[in-house]
Amino acid sequence: FFKAGPGGVPTQVAFSQSARWPSLDLDRAGGCIRSIEHAFSQEGGLAVLRGNIALDGCVVKTAGVDDSILVFEGPAHVVESQDEAVAHILADEVKAGDVVVVRYEGPKGGPGMQEMLYPTSYIKSKGLGKACALLTDGRFSGGTSGLSIGHCSPEAAAGGAIGLVQNGDRIRSDIPNRRIDVLVSDEELARRRAAQDAKGWKPAQARPRKVSAALKAYAKLVTSADKGAVRDLSLLD
Repeated sequence: FFKAGPGGVPTQVAFSQSARWPSLDLDRAGGCIRSIEHAFSQEGGLAVLRGNIALDGCVVKTAGVDDSILVFEGPAHVVESQDEAVAHILADEVKAGDVVVVRYEGPKGGPGMQEMLYPTSYIKSKGLGKACALLTDGRFSGGTSGLSIGHCSPEAAAGGAIGLVQNGDRIRSDIPNRRIDVLVSDEELARRRAAQDAKGWKPAQARPRKVSAALKAYAKLVTSADKGAVRDLSLLD
């Protein structure tokens, strides 16, 4: 299999061409598959950050983050849907230095955890790719670039601290040290949590979003992203 070479002739039959590489790539220093000592990068392409805003972790694709923003701090610009994030970015309401917080887009809050590619793409199109961060309990794919931190757990709809962030709160992410925190005292977060418990963990304004009965049932049982966004059937008991 590994010796199958490029034949240059389209075919639908596996290994139907005679082209073969003369030998396997055994160069572990400069080849395709390298030893740890000669790795393309000293770290992998992903990092899990933890802190008071993501007690169970969140994920960032470090391979897409410019070195200048590996450590980043800025004021929160809070929105409660992907659509709202896009609207604010396109209206130039998001400024250089902001941390865009997109919440209630996780497995339970979405429901369904849709991909947050649009906001990150528009941030980049506005020339803010190296000047802003985005934090969400929604999902990212491999196409993400910039300081895009997703899968924040616990999610807002499950009582996660991302649901306690207010506009202007400073958020600091430190990829080398695997930390992310909202720079608010524990006492203030506890006060906000009590108030949010009384109101319920849901967006402040109803969203014009059609949710099927199946997704509503899923939302009742689903776990946050760190647990795999799978249904916890023990909640039926």
